[in-house]
Amino acid sequence: MADERCDHGLIVGQCGHCKPVPPGLTASVWTTRGGSVFHRSVACDALADGQARAARTGRDVHQPTRVALADAMAQGRGACIPCFPGYRPTSTTKPCLVRVGTQWLGGLLTEWRRGADGRWSGVVSYVADGEQVTVVKDQEDLRPAS
Repeated sequence: MADERCDHGLIVGQCGHCKPVPPGLTASVWTTRGGSVFHRSVACDALADGQARAARTGRDVHQPTRVALADAMAQGRGACIPCFPGYRPTSTTKPCLVRVGTQWLGGLLTEWRRGADGRWSGVVSYVADGEQVTVVKDQEDLRPAS
C-alpha cells in the first residue's frame, strides 16, 4: 500500500492536489499576479486595500483569479490572515498581538529567538495597510492574543 499512486502519478498523501486540505483552509483560493498571499474571497478587505495601494503607487493592478490551494502554496504564497484566521501553518504558530506604531494588531507568531543580549524577539506576520508583513519584533512589541 505504501506505493499506492494518485491520478497524478504521485504517492497518495504527497500530491498537493489529492491530499486533504489543511484545517482552516479551502480547496480553492483567490490570488492576484502581483500579490504574495491567497484569499478566501474576492471580497476580502485586505485584498481590496492591496489593490488600492498598488494603484496609488503606480503599480499594475491585477484581477483576482481563482486557483487550487495546492497551486497557490506551490508559488510560495501564504494565507491571508483576515481570510483564514483559524489557519496555523505549523503546530508552533500562535496568535498574538503586534505593536505597530501606536496600534496593537492581530498577528501570528511563528518563531521565538533569543538575542546575544538575552532579549527575546519573535518572527510575526500581520496585516497593516492592506499588506501582509512578516518581520522580527522585540518582546516588548508582542503580546498574547486574548
